[in-house]
Amino acid sequence: MGNYLKNMSAKKSKEYTFPDTLEEFGYGFNDAGQLRHLETKEPFQFQVREDDLEYNQKRYEAMGEVITDMVYSMMEKDTRLQRISLPKDAKENEPQTFFFMSNDIMTARRLMILIHGSGAVRAGQWARKLIINDCLDSGTQLPFIRWAQEHGFSVIVANPNLNRANGERTLIRGNSSPEEHMETLWTEYVAKSQAKDIAIVAHSYGGVSTMELAENHLEDFNKRVKAVALTDSVHKFAHQKSSEQLINFYQQRARNWASAGSQDPLDSPLDSRMDFCPTVSAGTDRHDYTSYSSMTSIFKFIEEQFSGSKKKTDSVNKSKSSSVDPVPKAEKDKANENVKKSTDSAAAALESSAGETTEKEDTSNTQEMLSQQDTEAMSQDTNSQGATSDIEMDSQGPTSPKSEL
Repeated sequence: MGNYLKNMSAKKSKEYTFPDTLEEFGYGFNDAGQLRHLETKEPFQFQVREDDLEYNQKRYEAMGEVITDMVYSMMEKDTRLQRISLPKDAKENEPQTFFFMSNDIMTARRLMILIHGSGAVRAGQWARKLIINDCLDSGTQLPFIRWAQEHGFSVIVANPNLNRANGERTLIRGNSSPEEHMETLWTEYVAKSQAKDIAIVAHSYGGVSTMELAENHLEDFNKRVKAVALTDSVHKFAHQKSSEQLINFYQQRARNWASAGSQDPLDSPLDSRMDFCPTVSAGTDRHDYTSYSSMTSIFKFIEEQFSGSKKKTDSVNKSKSSSVDPVPKAEKDKANENVKKSTDSAAAALESSAGETTEKEDTSNTQEMLSQQDTEAMSQDTNSQGATSDIEMDSQGPTSPKSEL
């Protein structure tokens, strides 16, 4: 046993040296935003050493870090967003994180906030796996940023997973968790802005942070947040602090585009298992792909919510321009039943279920959603900071993920 542990320890301490640029890896993005080998023009190959899985994984992660910096640069140069350090009153040598925002964040009437899921992804990304194996448009938030800017929105791109510094030992003040990061962005920037019409787009665990933010600032949400677009969100009304007022807000102004089978085309109403948030199909069975596959529907939803926000008291009713009823009957019945309950009994029910952590539920739910992808799994994107993680199974990907749209 002693020799075994010694060998394992030696293996864990094994280090590799990798390039600092994509070109040095031998890869680049073509005009379609696809990662290709510079010489062979082939897609990214995960397995370069047949008998060294650790090397292949670390090489993948090193390339992921290079691509993360590229996405940061694209947001700054191509979409003219500013990188803002947090905490903004940091003392000398105090660890900091950052996020991205428009120059006109304090003066614009419209604002879009983009929140990714947990795991290895960073600001500007939906899924690192898609950037590497599919294309920039499907894996990054760049198409959402461009659409927002074209439609008069200022933009905030959150960075909720960068919570630690100094070799992952030191928590960053005001940003020690995704929820705390979003609270800081709201109180320090959104609340102080002049934005009257706000849209939030959140993927997976980003939906958990959004729900907590909404509950903590419900009055402000009711006044200013006109649309909450979720993609395969793992929020849980039963496990998070929620109220009747919060449920009403989600029924009126939110929609979740969830992964579903081929029998449920894009925007088809789904039975959300008694979740109060109206839920429709994202047009794909892939968790990581839901943001991109539902993108055009999300834009339409935001426009409808904004144009009708002053006229409608229930914005989830069927739109004249859409044949989709976003609220399944089961959810309506459940909502009506909940309204009839007394405040005390509702609070007791929520308190009794609060013992189970959101993190546990998020992980199990995400695992279930991703179980359909086992046949294509080769490696993992995981959150080295130990937060609840959207487990992304890195692979060569499907032959053509865009065919799911």
